[in-house]
Amino acid sequence: MEKGEALKKHYNKIQLITTDLLGSITYSDTNLFEDWKPGIKITEAHPFFEIISALKESVTVSENKFSFPCVHFETQNNEELICDVTITFETEEISIVVFDYTVAYNKLNLISQERNDSIIKSQELEFSNKLLLEKERFKNNFIANINHELTTPLTSIKGFLSLLEKTDLDYEQEELTKIIKNEASHLQSIFRDMLDISRIESGEFSLVKETFDFVNLIKEIEDSHRVLTENKLLDFQIKLDKKINPLVHADKTRLYQILNSLVGNSIKYTEEGSIILEINKISGKSKKQEIEIKITDTGIGISEADSERIFEPFSQLNELTQGSGLGLHVTRNLVHLMGGSITLNSEVGKGTKFIVTLKLKNAINEDPLTKEKEYHLPKGEKFRILIVENRLNTQYLIMKQLLSQGCFFVDAVSNAEDALKNIENRNYDLIITDIKLPIMSGLELTKMVRNNYADSVIKNVAILGLSGVQVPNILSKAIASGMDSFLAKPFTEESLLQKVSRLLVLKQNN
Repeated sequence: MEKGEALKKHYNKIQLITTDLLGSITYSDTNLFEDWKPGIKITEAHPFFEIISALKESVTVSENKFSFPCVHFETQNNEELICDVTITFETEEISIVVFDYTVAYNKLNLISQERNDSIIKSQELEFSNKLLLEKERFKNNFIANINHELTTPLTSIKGFLSLLEKTDLDYEQEELTKIIKNEASHLQSIFRDMLDISRIESGEFSLVKETFDFVNLIKEIEDSHRVLTENKLLDFQIKLDKKINPLVHADKTRLYQILNSLVGNSIKYTEEGSIILEINKISGKSKKQEIEIKITDTGIGISEADSERIFEPFSQLNELTQGSGLGLHVTRNLVHLMGGSITLNSEVGKGTKFIVTLKLKNAINEDPLTKEKEYHLPKGEKFRILIVENRLNTQYLIMKQLLSQGCFFVDAVSNAEDALKNIENRNYDLIITDIKLPIMSGLELTKMVRNNYADSVIKNVAILGLSGVQVPNILSKAIASGMDSFLAKPFTEESLLQKVSRLLVLKQNN
């Protein structure tokens, strides 16, 4: 079975629900139970959810997720489904994942009727374990296997391309470099969508809110798409309502992802005419504002029959265009997770209009965190850095990026054991270590440096963690181990140098 078909199969057996802290449903994809809709209480959907009130009493920071197997529900058609239910308590909402295991449980019952008691127990245990493993593989497959294997080489590809662009290239070489860079970005986008689906459907996805300037975000969207629209001779317009409060508190990364996906989709399917991104404030007071985002194009359009299918995973209406068929599916899920709505108006041959409504919390009295403070190393000083990375290409890339600055001495090793030998024989200002290392991880290495040495130079050395394994809580795990900062792969040369400079300047000031 193809991976896309396997993911579709799992998707059709899952219903995703979010409620507010009072139990009112704010989002439900109605995959399994059509009458479980936004606006009703989750306890009205089924009495089983009365358990949520009792669970609230036992929620802690580390234990906020509860699972219940073999829960019997009845659909509108009087069909009984046997489901596993996972309930996760977030800061501002409750996430519920309902997984339909009816077929599997019926098979277990059939086995129990045909076998004697001893064989029943053996078969049941084996089958239950198989189901649990299948569910776990579905939830973690992308994160545990593809994640690190893809993001690490992407780091090297994009990093070496950036170094190559700084050399003396002729016109043809510059064009070839741009093509490779665009393809690498496309691959990264596909992987990001796959990873988001994995997290959303396993109930492990969460929004990370911060204060930022919404107007600057729209400017970033405009800048990132301006060249492509000019190359296609499209009229790209931005219409921004001046009544919008620019300072908001929301998930900036996911909001950018939504806008980037919709604008990029319009550009992809428009060969002539215009792309218009219009943002208006439709309501709101001092604490919140509701905004309406319209992306209108003059592209090929979408038929009424396909207007819902385009939001399904792995859906491609035009086989000649590139893409994974995941972008709009992820976009709709992100909009719903942010408490908004997305609709589509389109006519074949005349164009398409996407309309997104979102309620954004205002942050009037807070400073925007749109840009991390810049740090500059003292001129004339030299710093010694140890790189701990088991992939030689990534080792070489980081060394080239650091050595090009002219103020670093750099050593590199491939494992934690060699790293410990080095720090015992040479003083370092900074250690850059990958988290996923053979035998001993970067987290374990950091704990040993912090706890096993009396020498203050070793014990207090600045440590920067790197990882392509973007599992939930990786940042908190890195900081808990004793790392001073963390950088996710793939990273840019600019972000690496900024992290390094920050850590070295802060160390000097302590």
